[in-house]
Amino acid sequence: MTETAEQGERLERVFRRTVMWRVFHWCNALSIVCCTLTGFYIADPWFGGHGYLMAWMRASHLYAAVILDVSVLALAYLYFFSRVDRGVLQIVPTRSNFMSLQEGFLNFVLLNRRKRFDSSKPDSWNAVWFTILHLLVLSQAITGFQLYVESESSGWSSIGSWWPSLLHTTTDWTLSVFGSAGGVRTVHLITMYFIIGWAFCHIYYEVWRTIVWREGDIVIAFGGYKFARRRAPAQPTAEATAPARESVP
Repeated sequence: MTETAEQGERLERVFRRTVMWRVFHWCNALSIVCCTLTGFYIADPWFGGHGYLMAWMRASHLYAAVILDVSVLALAYLYFFSRVDRGVLQIVPTRSNFMSLQEGFLNFVLLNRRKRFDSSKPDSWNAVWFTILHLLVLSQAITGFQLYVESESSGWSSIGSWWPSLLHTTTDWTLSVFGSAGGVRTVHLITMYFIIGWAFCHIYYEVWRTIVWREGDIVIAFGGYKFARRRAPAQPTAEATAPARESVP
């Protein structure tokens, strides 16, 4: 525990995220970076757009997308069945979660002038942000696999015909919803910009919390711990610690 400069407060180290959660978090982050860079190149190759370079870009894009999808599925499992922190509990529509969402939003927009929630625990405001990310990634996965299977016109792949058949079965409906393969590609590209925007907002918010709250929130993704502010026990006064005097009759 560390004494703080504020009168009557102390910092207490609290556990927030497990090792597996942190591993999946960084798999998410790095695969999103890789998919974004390779996706930009695939959409508009600015040099060497033919031959081995494009093949490597497409392969890297696919492998990073698979890692992203698997890590999101793993986080979704932890979201519902983690023994430490079930994120779904923060987005269940209850009065307490609604109040936590409201207070987290007001704390941010009012620049910490109002803070009426326990920042040592996961809050609904942050949980909703990550739920939005996972929905965006799900959209990317569905549209991306449709674009991938579009090139498998023969119905065969290096691992057999079951793989293109499975992708056609699960993603062909996007052609009807978005009008054509071009519409699917447009949705895939636009969703990528939303994910990039989400990433910038997430980084900004974590840095903002770390600077404004001064509780080390940004290190949660590295070490799993942060600090929480607690009221320090009251110090005894001089009168309370002085020995009692005997009364003189």
